[in-house]
Amino acid sequence: MTTLNANLLLTLLLLFYSVGYTTITHSQEPFATEQEAVNEPAIVEEKPVTRTATEPESESKSGKEARSDDQVIEAPQEVPQAEPTGVSAEPEKTEVQSESDKTREKNGKSDGQAPEEPKIRISKIKVKGAKAVPVIEIEQSIGTDFPSIRFWRKKPAFDEEVLNDDMVRIKRLYANNGYYDAGAAYELKYNKENTRVEITINITEGEPVVLQDVDIKYKGELAENIKKEIKEGIPLKVGKTFSPNGYQQSKGEISDILSNNGYPKAEIEGEALVNRKEKWARAKFVVTPGQIYKCGEIMVQGNKKVKSYIVEREAIFNEDDTYSLEKVNETQARIFQLGLFRSVVINPIYNDKDHIADLEIVVQERKHGSVKIGGGYGTEDKLRGQVVWTQRNFFGNGRRLEVSGKASFITQRIQTSVIQPYIIGRDSELTGSINFQRDDVPSFKGRSFLSALSLRKTFKEHYSAFGAANVQFSKIQDSATRTPEEQSRENFFLTYFNLGLERDTTDNILNPTKGTVVSTGLESSFTALGSDVNYLKGTIELRGYKKYRDMVFAKRITVGVIQPFGDTGTFDIPIFKRFFAGGSVSMRGFPFQKLGPLDENNDPLGGNSLLVGSFEVRFPIYRDFGGVAFFDYGNVYPREWSFPIDEIKYAPGLGLRYDTIIGPIRFDVGYALNPEPGIRRVQFFISIGQAF
Repeated sequence: MTTLNANLLLTLLLLFYSVGYTTITHSQEPFATEQEAVNEPAIVEEKPVTRTATEPESESKSGKEARSDDQVIEAPQEVPQAEPTGVSAEPEKTEVQSESDKTREKNGKSDGQAPEEPKIRISKIKVKGAKAVPVIEIEQSIGTDFPSIRFWRKKPAFDEEVLNDDMVRIKRLYANNGYYDAGAAYELKYNKENTRVEITINITEGEPVVLQDVDIKYKGELAENIKKEIKEGIPLKVGKTFSPNGYQQSKGEISDILSNNGYPKAEIEGEALVNRKEKWARAKFVVTPGQIYKCGEIMVQGNKKVKSYIVEREAIFNEDDTYSLEKVNETQARIFQLGLFRSVVINPIYNDKDHIADLEIVVQERKHGSVKIGGGYGTEDKLRGQVVWTQRNFFGNGRRLEVSGKASFITQRIQTSVIQPYIIGRDSELTGSINFQRDDVPSFKGRSFLSALSLRKTFKEHYSAFGAANVQFSKIQDSATRTPEEQSRENFFLTYFNLGLERDTTDNILNPTKGTVVSTGLESSFTALGSDVNYLKGTIELRGYKKYRDMVFAKRITVGVIQPFGDTGTFDIPIFKRFFAGGSVSMRGFPFQKLGPLDENNDPLGGNSLLVGSFEVRFPIYRDFGGVAFFDYGNVYPREWSFPIDEIKYAPGLGLRYDTIIGPIRFDVGYALNPEPGIRRVQFFISIGQAF
């Protein structure tokens, strides 16, 4: 009897214990909890267990009071020492089996035989109720493939088992973003033949868990400015949604900030308390910075034909500087961008006694010669192609030899250039080039020979300056003319100089979404130096980009003036040096070069004054497709310093964009509100890249 009572008592105690605590495990069947570990949230059931913990003893060890619906999750983490960082032009191949591959295995055989044709394919997938998490993230997190908008692609096979699992994946995705009680369900709609199915995924997001407090404690000395940088830099913010992703990202951000300030061996311990029932969370971090390290010696390994100093001069830190992982990574990128190496790996070697970090740079050289071939299409130049042959490290010292050929329906060009880097220090280069060119544009037909010596220097991250000396000989065969004198001039010899300054803070060279560009240029030609004409040509362009939610607001204005002087008159400026506008990158309500004065044959004459501007709103449509609404304005005026406001032309329009790795493919339709006689109101343009 005593044994029976003891067994009964033990059973009741075990039952009570199992209700109070649940160990978080990796399982195919996720469960609901009142609080979840930030590393592995998993929710399916709506009824929460009263309490969970990673270890039954962890609460008593913490020495803290916690209610039965709270859980303390201790997640100590020692920040790993900086591992060797590498960049390679030939990444290792990794086999990845997607859900669609698994589905194909189910539909076919695994012994190499051709799979059977799926009986049901997916015609459409709609996601409803998703606000906190973008649909694109949901699409990327599930195993069911979305149908492609490319009509020629086969619709993906339907597998309801995979779709069922996707509901769990969506819930986990939302839990990782702080929505622990999110729900997901799906509806199916078949066609009459039962060969196509339309899927609707309905998401109930619920209320997010809100962060009440972030406590960061430091063991050891640390400068106040670094503490401030950590506090402002971590993603976790009081009063905002708490998420396991944000918790882990905060740890990573603390590690990065410390590594960038000389603490590559910092240790970080973290702890989070999450209450799902009352929707609040508290986070705590204990940071042990350790000793501060200085940069030591740079050692280059693996180079054969390339001298070590070419690699070493790319380092953006000096010996005895405070160690910074960010600067190490940037140095690595700069070395790789030289184009001389197949791979670049930087190994920090720590001297714990002297607190010095030596840097071993291991490179693998690539072939120094390469050929690139490219092609495209645009409304103005129709089909175009380009071939570029490059010889890197040409006669040593990191210089390059480039020979290129370009051809389209309006321009053909052959150019040879020699580029010498580090001519006046880092981020500078001297370029000598010879160019033979043939033009067949609406304003003129001609051939030109041009030689140039140019110098460019980048400084203070966003600024660059350039200067060039040029000699040009051009033979004009046919051009738009105003006077008999213009008709009689065929040959031009020019010597001129260029100066320019630019400030660019944009975030992307191909498709900017924020930042500004200020660009100025001055060109001068003097008969005293053998040139046929005297003139000064100045331009200034202002561009700005601002992102608001999913939209990008972009604006641009360009002003230019050509001032002849001496014996050179207004109409003596060579036609290939005048301003022109109209086309896909300037005024989209007018054809290429046809904004401004025209001759009796409706050919563009160009002018000595330019004023053009644009305003755009860029917005997403679906996946890689986007739209643009724009308003262009401006004109080209024949005389210098002449900008009659009443002669400005206006053109609103709409456009479509499709994002690619080389920039957006662009289709624009412009409508001229006040066109010139003989110019149709509606213009169509196809090109690559944004208009500006």
